[in-house]
This record gives sequence, C-alpha cells and structure tokens, in this order.
Amino acid sequence: MQMFFREGLARIGKFSTPHGDIETPTVMPVINPNLNFLTKEELKSIGVQAVITNSYIIKRTASLEQDALKHGVHRLINFDGPIMTDSGTFQSYVYGDIEYGNKEIVQFQKDIGSDIITILDIFTKPQDSYEQAKAAVYETSRRLQEVNTPDSIIAGPIQGSIYPDLRRESARLMSEASYLPIGGVVPLLESYRYNDLVNIIINSKLNSDFSKPVHLFGGGHPMFFAFSVLLGVDIFDSASYIKYAKDNRVLYTEGTRNLKEIRDFPEWSPLFNKYSPVELIKADEKTRLKLLSLHNLKAIFNEITEIKERIYENTLYQYVEEKSMAHPALYRAYLEMLDHNLEPFWNISLKSPLYFFNSSTYKNTFIKRLVKFTEDYISNGKKTVLVSYRQWRHGFPVSDDILRSYETTDYNFLIEWNDIFIPMELENTYPVSQMVPSGVLDKIYRDDYIAWLKSINNDISFYDPSITGSEKIRNYSHSKINEVFHLQFKARKNLFVNSDKIIKSKATGHIRNIKRGEKIIATMRNDGFLTLSIYGGKLLNDMLDFPASRVIVTDDSGEFNSQGYNVFFKFVEDCDREIIAGNDVMVTSASGDLYAVGHATVSGKEMGFYRNGIAVKVHEGINKL
Repeated sequence: MQMFFREGLARIGKFSTPHGDIETPTVMPVINPNLNFLTKEELKSIGVQAVITNSYIIKRTASLEQDALKHGVHRLINFDGPIMTDSGTFQSYVYGDIEYGNKEIVQFQKDIGSDIITILDIFTKPQDSYEQAKAAVYETSRRLQEVNTPDSIIAGPIQGSIYPDLRRESARLMSEASYLPIGGVVPLLESYRYNDLVNIIINSKLNSDFSKPVHLFGGGHPMFFAFSVLLGVDIFDSASYIKYAKDNRVLYTEGTRNLKEIRDFPEWSPLFNKYSPVELIKADEKTRLKLLSLHNLKAIFNEITEIKERIYENTLYQYVEEKSMAHPALYRAYLEMLDHNLEPFWNISLKSPLYFFNSSTYKNTFIKRLVKFTEDYISNGKKTVLVSYRQWRHGFPVSDDILRSYETTDYNFLIEWNDIFIPMELENTYPVSQMVPSGVLDKIYRDDYIAWLKSINNDISFYDPSITGSEKIRNYSHSKINEVFHLQFKARKNLFVNSDKIIKSKATGHIRNIKRGEKIIATMRNDGFLTLSIYGGKLLNDMLDFPASRVIVTDDSGEFNSQGYNVFFKFVEDCDREIIAGNDVMVTSASGDLYAVGHATVSGKEMGFYRNGIAVKVHEGINKL
C-alpha cells in the first residue's frame, strides 16, 4: 500500500488489485448476489471503487455457483472494479457451522476471480471467555498458514474478542496476510460499544504491518468512520445502506431518520427535487428500496469525502473532537482514545491550528508533548519562575521587564498557557501560538498543575519585577532556539552557540535564520520548529549518538540522496524508531556518513514496513555543502 497524505494514523493511500487501484479511506458496499439492483454506473457515480460480496452465498446457491465458475464473480454481480469476497464466517456466527471448510471456500474464491479473498476465520464474540478467544486466534492463524499464497491477495482477519493482548497477538500473526480486516466487531457496533472498539482498533493497528490495508469488518455506519480512520482503518464495508432502506430509514452522517418523519431530502441527496418523502412512501417497494439505497450510499460517501478532505488539511482530529459531542457513546470513545499513547504517530505539527475546547484537550498529543518537555525542563534544580498570562503583551508575551529578568538570571521561566505553564522559550512553537482558545479556563486544573510542578521542583515562585540580576548572563533568542532544538530532537546538548548570528524578520521580529559565519545552520518555520540546512545536519550528525534522528539507507540510494533527491522506502535499511513524522532527520549510511537532511513522512515505528513511496523528503544533499 502506498501512502500520500496522513494525520496521526489516518492516511490517504492507494492499494492495488487485479481489477484496479483502491484509494483509501473508502467503503465497499455489500452486494447480495441474490438482490443486486444497483448498476455499476449508479455505484460509481456515488464514489464506489470496490464492492464486497459473499462467496458462501454464491457457492451454496447452485445457479449462482455455476454462473460464477463459468463467467467469474465480476460478471455475476455486474461490477468491473475490485471485488472482495467474504468466506461465510459471519454466517457461521449467526447460524452455526457452515458446510464448507477453509481450503474449499478459499479455492472457490480463487476460481471465481475474487480480487481479495477472505479465509474462513473463527468469529470471536464479546462474551467469549479468554480461552475461547485465544483458541480462535490460533486456529484462525493456522487457517491462514494453510492457504496463504503470494499469487493472491489474502485477507486474514484479526480476532481476539475484547482482550487487548489477544488482539495484539492476532495482529502480529495475521500480518503475514496481504490484507488485514479487524473481525468480530459487529456486536459491539450494534450495541454502541465504541469505547471497546477504540481499544480493539488501536491494539490491532499498532501491532500489525503498517504497509497493509486495515479493514473494519461490518463497520458500515458513518457515525464512527472518522474515529476509525483517525485510528488507522483504511476500508469499511457496509450493508447498512440497504438494511436501513428496507426499514424505510433515511441515513445521514450523524444518524438515521424515519422516512415518514422527514419533510424533504437534503440538497446533496440524489433524490432532492426528484421525489418527496411522501411520494417515496407511496411508491412500490422495489422502487422505494432502490432509491433509498442510493440516498443512503450517498450519505456514506459524503462522510468519506469529508474525512479525506480533513486528512488533507490536517483537521481530522478536530473533526473527531466535534463528532464526539454528537452521542454519549462517541464521547466515551473519544475519552478512551485520549487515554492511549499515540504520540509517536502524530506529526511534529499540523497545518491547522489546535482548537482548545475544555479540560479534555489537555490530553491532546501536542499538549502531552509540551507537558513532558516541561517536566524535563525544570528538573535541573534551578529556581523556577511562573509568569502569569495576565502579564503577557498582546501578540508577543515576553515584555521588556520579563526579558530583563530572564537574561540576568539562570532561572527556569514558565509562561501560563491555557491554565498550564510551559517553557517561555516555546512561545512560538506549535501549538502554543497556533491555538484557538475557547476561553473556558479551569482554575482547579491550574492549581493541580502548579502542585505537580512543585513535586518536581519545589523552588517555584510567581514572577515579580524584583526578580532580576545585575548584569546580562544569557541571550533569550539563543536560549530560545536551543530549547526548540531540545524539544524537536530530544537532545540535551546545545546545537547553537552564542556567536551564531540570529536573523529576524523585520516585519514580525520572529526568528528566521541562524547562521555560523556565512553558513545557515537552520531556519525557524512558521510552526516554531527548525528546518536544518545540510550544514546544520552535519553539526547534528557529529553531536547525536547513532542512530538518533537518522534514516539509514543503502549506499546506492545514499549517492542519489546526496544530490538532493528524496529517499524511497524500499531503500531504507534502518532508522531511529523514535523519529516523529514530519520532523527533520539525517539520511546516513550504516556507518554514519551523512548523505542528506530532510523531513520524515512517517514515524520511525512505521518506516520499516512501507515499501512504496517517499520515506524522507530531502531538503539538501551533502554534495551541496
């Protein structure tokens, strides 16, 4: 799978099949081979790229089986794009054992030309005991082993019920498959146990092969799409569009409504200005079923389109935050998500500002990073001074008095920001000055935060003008760029020295370039982080222990990268697992020779999995030094 854009674990990518590419995230509508009333033209006009149908239903119906074997599944259901086939696992869950074995049903899927073939896995239910779920995980793995072949795209469902360790183990075992559905979740979806789903998705995603598509089996309601995509789901399947249509239910992204209870169809609906709800109620059942199904599919793909746009503009997290208030079950899921450590997978910064809503925002990854850095920052035994937000100057918090106090003492200075205190040097670093506040402050949280600070460093007081020395002992701008460097590269030593020249914008006063002699070491971006020059990369390569902040490539690639060309995943031999997506890295040989500097497109934990696409977008190669 190739990735083009990302936010957190969400990605816009491309997955190739014998009948065409699938751009993710997307939804595969479930096509019942006995009830196929939507044409391929109608499906594609809504945005459908691929569909899923059931090989078990086809095989157990003699006429369908013969037709599929003779002409193939694509002709059978009249769809010329990628088709995934399910194996009958869900039917075995609902009705009991089915009459076909794993090898037989997998071979049948191959014989009818399925693009994505699903093994007959063992469905695990939420109420299963640990031992039952464990047995299902290992039996499912055994079944994958007996049919997995490199000439087919085999889907190996991740099972394990609600047990995190079993989901992790199943994800590890099933990563040998080329396609990774997360199974056994329909009962949780039907009972709105979204918080359990968050745990299942995270444990499945983080322990599987990142280069392979992750599919949420049965996750067809758009209410939970954004959450799932943010946590790494690429593909969904949906029978909800037709199930709701049969019950005269009209689907919207936030829920469903009864056809009898709506005044009109929304403007985006394919039924708008063509049919009124009253006319549809009076229509014959076949017509009503088809038209409502088209509307419901359109609602589903509206949500997918919105999610893609959100990933592209880096606002999917905000969107999930907004949607979490639509239903109590979604809010529980949101809080559950915040309790997981997903920090390694989030970019160093986003194109969008951070929205600060309420106390739950403190659990945001970017704020967690600030808090962790603050802990390290004040753990040096020096006196810590807290600067209240009321003493900030509008647009630029460091007043002349505070600046004088800072430069004539060696104290730690923390500025107040949304009821927490963070290093003053990070005043322009994402998300500090890239934040949209709600104005809802939490004095209790503020008091608890100060108490936490004092538990780390008891020598803490609030700022007053009397805190000053007799002479200047440090330069705020130089301290600022070094603290940003420490945060960005998790380094303890300083990269910059007092003799380095700092060039500021005449319009804003913000730092732009840092030079040593005539050579630029780094540029400070609008997000307050540093972009290294190749000279800066050389200094950093000499400073940091190997392999920190490095992507190690083959010698052939290194020669290419040294000329300023990007690094491709297939040439990456190793990397620092702590690399943050979007952060600057050094591209080196296995012996540590520097080839280039650039920014990593994915985290270090993901980089070893991908084989297609760009791993590092190179700024400069060593040949330009």
